[in-house]
Amino acid sequence: MSGEEELRSRLEQVEANLSAARRASKESVEALKRSQDDNEALRVELGEAKRREEAIEAHLHEAEDEAAQLRGEVRQLWTEVSIEKKQKENLQLRLSAQKEELEAEFAAQREKLETKYQKQVDKMYFFGYRCCMKKHGIKRDVPSIPPGEEEKLRRKPSQ
Repeated sequence: MSGEEELRSRLEQVEANLSAARRASKESVEALKRSQDDNEALRVELGEAKRREEAIEAHLHEAEDEAAQLRGEVRQLWTEVSIEKKQKENLQLRLSAQKEELEAEFAAQREKLETKYQKQVDKMYFFGYRCCMKKHGIKRDVPSIPPGEEEKLRRKPSQ
C-alpha cells in the first residue's frame, strides 16, 4: 500500500468516525434536549408539589388550631357539666331536707288534728251521754242505790 492509499483509507476511516461522531453528537444533543425538557417538567412538578405541600401545611395548621379550640371548648363544657352536676346534687340535698321538714310538719299537724278530733269525739260522747241522762231523768253520773237496797246487794253472793 502506498502512502496515498493509506491516507485514503485513513481519510475514509476518519470520515466514518466523523460521521459516527456527528451521529453520536446529534443523539447526545437530542438526549440533552430531552433531559432539559424532562428537567423543566420536573421543575414544574416540583413547584406544584411545593404549592400543594404549603397548602396542606396551611390546612394542617388550621386543623391544629381548630383542634386546640375544640379541646378548649370540651374542657369548658366538662367544667360546666361538673358545675351543673354539683348544683343538681345541692338541689337534691335541699329538696330532701325540705321534704323531711315538710313531712315532720305534716306529722305534727296530723297529730294535732287527731288530738283535736279525739277531743271533739269525746265532747260529743259526753254531750250525748248527758243528753241521754237528761232524757231519762238521771241527775247524777254515779248511780244512787236506795238506802235499803244497799244492804241487800252486799249480802247477795257474787255469781
